[in-house]
Amino acid sequence: MKCELWNRGLGGLNLVNYPSMKKFYSLSLGCAKNQVDSERATAELLFANLKATVNLKESDVILINTCGFIESAQEESIEAILLHLKDKKATQKAIVYGCLSQRYSKELAKEIPEVDMWLGNYHAGMLLEALGFESQAKLCKASPPKRIRNSEHPHHAYLKIAEGCNRACSFCVIPSIRGKQVSQSVENLVSEAKQLEENGVKELSLIAQDLSSYGTDLYKAASLERLLEALLKNTKIPWLRLMYLYPEHITGGLLNLMAKEPRICKYADMPIQHASDKMLKLMRRKYTVKDLKALLYKMREKVPGISLRTTVLLGFPGEEHSDFEELMNLAEEIRFELLGGFIWSPEKGTSAMRLKEKRVPEKTARIRLDTLIERQDEISAEKNNELIGQTFDVILDSPTEARTQGNALETDNIVKISKGKGKTGEIRKVKITKTEAHELDGIFVD
Repeated sequence: MKCELWNRGLGGLNLVNYPSMKKFYSLSLGCAKNQVDSERATAELLFANLKATVNLKESDVILINTCGFIESAQEESIEAILLHLKDKKATQKAIVYGCLSQRYSKELAKEIPEVDMWLGNYHAGMLLEALGFESQAKLCKASPPKRIRNSEHPHHAYLKIAEGCNRACSFCVIPSIRGKQVSQSVENLVSEAKQLEENGVKELSLIAQDLSSYGTDLYKAASLERLLEALLKNTKIPWLRLMYLYPEHITGGLLNLMAKEPRICKYADMPIQHASDKMLKLMRRKYTVKDLKALLYKMREKVPGISLRTTVLLGFPGEEHSDFEELMNLAEEIRFELLGGFIWSPEKGTSAMRLKEKRVPEKTARIRLDTLIERQDEISAEKNNELIGQTFDVILDSPTEARTQGNALETDNIVKISKGKGKTGEIRKVKITKTEAHELDGIFVD
């Protein structure tokens, strides 16, 4: 995909010609996939002998990796840019890259003159080239350095197994921003996982725009099961977690592997978006409610104890109250362990913008979402209450906070250790003593 570059007549920042410029500050916004990009960028800059700093004021270069998925994310990115550059010194150079910059670099360059250079989606060597480190950029393209994780949780890492998406969901801009799906090879992913394991990672969350379609471009068939088997064989990482699954390509073989292999978390993050055939068709989701129910029941049957997390989209053009009721009914029937949602926003470049269906007032959409989340909180509290007295393996994110396999880092429920302290990154056995909708209390039993 063509990556537009807009700069302020600097001829490239060319830090090679500015020997006093040695420190960079990096901010990553948006999803975990952006975080992986920022970590790779950090590794490259360190390779070129720049030094990372968490002190914005002492930095010579300010790097901001942005999100442009939906309107609220765009606004958050712009607010962050303005906040971080409000006291920018003339000697500091600012580079903005990522999804928002990929979409709107020309427009933003006019609106935010404090930014010296606007780049698009990250790719190996991109920032080094922009900074004038041509030889180092070539080396990083040929052999990327090991990721430097910018995380307060050294025991956890994301493994981005593919970039881009081949779907044509009518509400989504990702394919136009990130391009078609490009899967990383099993060999490269195993190598990266080994490096992460050597650095102390105990939980590896596999991510992509469409995780279940992994390998369809590279191996001509969905190959997530193959990748998992390779990771299980070649690493000893205790927990492997699956994030951002699409309902298609979730095979019986994959579910059987999840069921029999204790190192694969009994967890599936699978956004369904809606539960009305009419809405699914308008969203171009390519499955029916009947298909969806059959899959969800199959997942419950094949993987006992699985924690199902989903995301839904309310207020899409054409949504009527009856469609919303169908979604509520599915939530009642399936009783997801975890459910989140967002309201549709009109995004330039999506086919939803051409729909003739009546648009839903934002207030109505918000009421629907709030109603669903309120009921989901009740369901989550009820399901959590069933866990009292049971014992689970948990991973400690701090000496007194942990998670079960059924909960992902930073998005899901936590287990508060009410007695005693553990070591961050440890996997311990905990007995659940008390629960709420989004929090569990427990005590060590090992």
